[in-house]
Amino acid sequence: MPIPPSPAPQLDLWALHDLHRENYLRYAALLLTPDDASRVVREAFHELAGHWHDVLAAASPAACAWQALRRRVCALAGPRPLGPVAHLTAPQQDVLLLHLVLDLPPVAVAAVTGTEPATVHVHLRSLATAPQHC
Repeated sequence: MPIPPSPAPQLDLWALHDLHRENYLRYAALLLTPDDASRVVREAFHELAGHWHDVLAAASPAACAWQALRRRVCALAGPRPLGPVAHLTAPQQDVLLLHLVLDLPPVAVAAVTGTEPATVHVHLRSLATAPQHC
């Protein structure tokens, strides 16, 4: 007897949403209004839902979710949303905002962005040695 399809085939998508929603909102609210922040989080997950099987096939669904969110935040925030830290790479910007501004521990930054904790530590060390821009 075949196994019937799951009644909620994207339950794992919404579990990922529930796990990271608060931090996604906090990140988006750094650059957007609260209403826009809520909207981009919602839209990012609707985008992911449209191709969830592909996302699941990726090395890190959390990284796919983070990139979908980041793209939407940056597009809505304007041409230079991260102006003061524009000289940093995108991963350095993420670590700076999530760890140093939002005060997430490195392991939480790794979970939110879908990267390894060691990678977050490398970025933190690189931030400590990065040239300062005014």
